[in-house]
Amino acid sequence: MYWYAAGAVICGIAAFHVKRKRPEQEKIYKGLLVFSAGLLLAAFICQADKEQGSSNQVIRNEPGQGEEEKEYQVSVEGILEDYPMNVQVKERKLTSQERQEYFDKAKEELDKAVLGENKRKDEITKPLYLPKTLQNGGVEAEYYFSDYEIFDAEGKLLVEPKEPVVVEVTAELSCQGETCLYEFFVQAVPRKKSQEEQYRDKIGDVLARENEEEGKAYLELPEEMEGKDVIWREEKENRSIMAVLLGAAGAVGIFLTEKEKRKREEAARRRQMLLDYPEIVSKLSLLLGAGMNIMTAWEKISGVYRKKREMQETEIRYAYEEMLSVLYEIQSGTGELQALENFGKRCQLSEYRKLSSLLVQNTRKGAKGLQRILEEEEREAFEQRKARAKKAGEEAGTKLLLPMGMMLVIVLIILVLPAGISLHEV
Repeated sequence: MYWYAAGAVICGIAAFHVKRKRPEQEKIYKGLLVFSAGLLLAAFICQADKEQGSSNQVIRNEPGQGEEEKEYQVSVEGILEDYPMNVQVKERKLTSQERQEYFDKAKEELDKAVLGENKRKDEITKPLYLPKTLQNGGVEAEYYFSDYEIFDAEGKLLVEPKEPVVVEVTAELSCQGETCLYEFFVQAVPRKKSQEEQYRDKIGDVLARENEEEGKAYLELPEEMEGKDVIWREEKENRSIMAVLLGAAGAVGIFLTEKEKRKREEAARRRQMLLDYPEIVSKLSLLLGAGMNIMTAWEKISGVYRKKREMQETEIRYAYEEMLSVLYEIQSGTGELQALENFGKRCQLSEYRKLSSLLVQNTRKGAKGLQRILEEEEREAFEQRKARAKKAGEEAGTKLLLPMGMMLVIVLIILVLPAGISLHEV
C-alpha cells in the first residue's frame, strides 16, 4: 500500500513539473496524472482489502451451496509472521427445526416439479420429472416406484397402459444427515389418441385375430372398417430414385468423358503442331531464299498440302489446315496482315504467334533480312523438337517401370514357388 501511495506522489510531482516546465508536452502530463490516480486507487483498494481481511469471522455458505476454501495469512506475536494457511469453510449447519422446514418446503416443491409436462397426478401420460436436489441443493432426493413395469427408475413410462394404473412413488429426502420419506401416488392413464391412431389400432387388432386363426394358408386383409373402405398397397423399394441417380451419374460420366476427350484431342493437336513447326519454318525459309515473297511461299506450301489431302496421301495436319484458313480469309476479303495475325491467335501456341508476328512485321517493313531470321528460328525450333523428343523418351521409360516391376515379381514367383514346394515335400 505504501509503495502505491509513494508512487502516486512521485508521479503527481513529475506531472506538475512537466506542466510547468514543458507546456507543449500535454500528453505526458495527462498520462502521469492518470497513472498517479491509478496508484492512489490501488492503495485505497489494498487498504480496504487489508481491513476487510483482518476480521476473524467468516460467513458460511447456505445449505446446498457447498463448502469453500479460503486463503489467509496468520500472524502470531513472536512466533508467526504472515504465515499462509488454507481454511476449509463448511456449509452452515441447520437446527432440527430448520431441517424440518427444509423438508416441508422440499415436499411442496416436489409436488409441483414431479408433474413435468403433465397437468395432474391422476392423469400421467408423459414422463415424470424427478429432481435430484431440492431447495437450491439443500435437500437431496432418491425415488422408488411400487410398479417398475409402468415406470422406470428415471420416471419414464415404459408402456402405455390400456386402463388407468395407480403407482406409489416414494421419495427419500436427505438434509445434512437426516432423512425423511415422502410418499405420494400418481395415476398413469392411456394417452388420448387421434382418429388416425384409433383406426390404426383397430386394424392392428383385426390383423392379430386373423394371424391367430388356424388352418389358413393366407392372411386376409380387411377391406372395410366401420363402413369405410380400406385400400392396401404393398410398400416396395423406390427404385426410381436409383434410376435417377444412375442417370445423373451417367450424365456426369459422359460430361467428364467428353471433357477428357477434348483435352486429349487438344493435347494431340498441340503436339502435332509443335512437331510440324520446324518443317513449316524450314519450307518458308527455303522458298523465300528462292526469291518468292511471303504470300507466294505461303500459297505454295498450303497448295501442296491441299493436293496431298485431296489424294489422301496424308492425314489432317492442323498447322497446315490453319495455313489454308489464312488463304480462305484473304479470298473472302480479309487483309493479308489481319489474316496472318488471326493465324497466330488460332494456333494458340507461342511458336506460331512468334512466326505470325515476324511475318506481319516483315510484310509491313519489307522482307529484307526475313530469311536470316527464319533460318535462326528454324535452328531453334529443331533444337526444341529434339529436347521434346528426349523428354518424351524419359517419360516413356518412367512409365515402363511399373510393368517391368510386375514382370519381375512374376518371375520371382515362378522361380521361388517350385523350390518352396519341393522343400515342403522333403
